[in-house]
Amino acid sequence: MCELMGLSFDRPVSADFSIQAFALRDQENADGWGLAWYPDQSAAIVKEPLSWRRSNYSRFLEKYEGLRARIYIAHVRHKTVGGPVTHADTHPFCRELAGSEYCFAHNGTIKGFESLTLGMYHPLGGTDSEYVFCHLMAGLAERDLPLSEESDWRWLHRTLAELNHSGKLNCLLSDGKHLLGYRDFHGWKGLSLRRLRFNPHDERVFSDASMEVTMCCEDDAQGYVIATYPLSETGWHELAPGNLVVLDGGTLRFSEVIGPSNS
Repeated sequence: MCELMGLSFDRPVSADFSIQAFALRDQENADGWGLAWYPDQSAAIVKEPLSWRRSNYSRFLEKYEGLRARIYIAHVRHKTVGGPVTHADTHPFCRELAGSEYCFAHNGTIKGFESLTLGMYHPLGGTDSEYVFCHLMAGLAERDLPLSEESDWRWLHRTLAELNHSGKLNCLLSDGKHLLGYRDFHGWKGLSLRRLRFNPHDERVFSDASMEVTMCCEDDAQGYVIATYPLSETGWHELAPGNLVVLDGGTLRFSEVIGPSNS
């Protein structure tokens, strides 16, 4: 089982929540983990093709207090496509286009991915997920437009829905400004969204049977957490199948549903 978690806030917040949360679920996701964040306009990624408990990186991150950003994408993996587990196959993936770094993480399986058009982008590994990402990047390069307007988000939505016809697709994508989340239109697994507000030095703790999530910020802040499963009993909104949401600076900028019949 793979799991996704993303964060979009209007100012930097502590990332302890994602590290602690995924550490407690990785026994079911033993083939790798990764965390991407944007300290500024560039992306930083730490990932390993190991379970969290076997990783030396994870012990470093658990003690590192300087990890703060507005946008995070985290992923834990149970591989379904590809050969032996490798660093190249571990999410999130990152590519540059027109001065922006894009990060992508996916759960699901896309059939026939080897035939996707890739343009100038080529996978380093052998997963369907990285092929899908390179296909999206090729489309962005061909359009020569950033993901900044409603027309761009509608294009991305149609493209993801077309890919969804070939399998199961839940994913998170960021260009360093926006965090975009898409839920599989068959209803497979899920994505849920929660809005949060912090007062200075507030701390929020979410927990369920398998994880605990702690988040904090030194200033007034607002934003969203998006995750495969809700992390508490209340306050979460489950995205409808086929829903794409666009988060920007802690604001929900776009939300629209598209299904198999109208993609």
